Amino acid sequence: MKTPILLHIPHSSLSIPKTVRDKLCISEAELERELLRMTDRYTDILFDLPTITNHSIIYPVSRLVVDPERFEDDEKEPMAAVGMGVIYTATSQKTLLRTQPDVCERTELLDAYYHPHHRRFTEAVAELLNEAGQALIIDCHSFASRPLPYELNQENDRPDICIGTDSFHTPKWLLDSVTKAFLKLGYTVAVDHPFAGAIVPLPYYTQEARVLSIMIEINRKLYMHEDTGEKGPLFARVKDDIATVVSQIVQT
Repeated sequence: MKTPILLHIPHSSLSIPKTVRDKLCISEAELERELLRMTDRYTDILFDLPTITNHSIIYPVSRLVVDPERFEDDEKEPMAAVGMGVIYTATSQKTLLRTQPDVCERTELLDAYYHPHHRRFTEAVAELLNEAGQALIIDCHSFASRPLPYELNQENDRPDICIGTDSFHTPKWLLDSVTKAFLKLGYTVAVDHPFAGAIVPLPYYTQEARVLSIMIEINRKLYMHEDTGEKGPLFARVKDDIATVVSQIVQT
């Protein structure tokens, strides 16, 4: 039996509930620009691969509400140092987004968005392990063609495709398969640059070798106009190429 694929899509949503919007310290125009910078726009469409897998977890609200890919504990989260822990207080431009929530509000936000997402994520992996004995997570992202001020990696030399890995959960064959497939299609590829890592539900992290994970990040200049958020002329091609790459993983 082939290893089933679970698509994890955490940053595609533009939705911000009114109760959260009321807490933000920026204007509507500033919020629109921030969403343009920080949203992995269209990744839910680019990685919609019904002929390959029907297993996906899509986060329903914007990462500006609560970021599901941060550690819940800010003491463990490196991005908390720049105001971008699990609940952002700073924008991508390092300006004020919102004041630090008090304990009550923080708990409410985590209980409303973060914890349900991670429960769904963990349960989906458990189901695949039970059914097939293995699970392969593809963490689906995009990134700006030029570094944003908040980013830890400020190098301008950015590839078309960034592949993120984990030393425990990303075997060499998986990394090689994805890298070679994108290179064959004519893309430039970098590993763990400008972003690194691959998500795994905490109950399985470094504990369960049957859970495999790899992150695929697409340079936004390939498929959209970064200044407007509109789809670019090569959108359909990029979507088809992603499907080609993922289908090759399934066949490996």
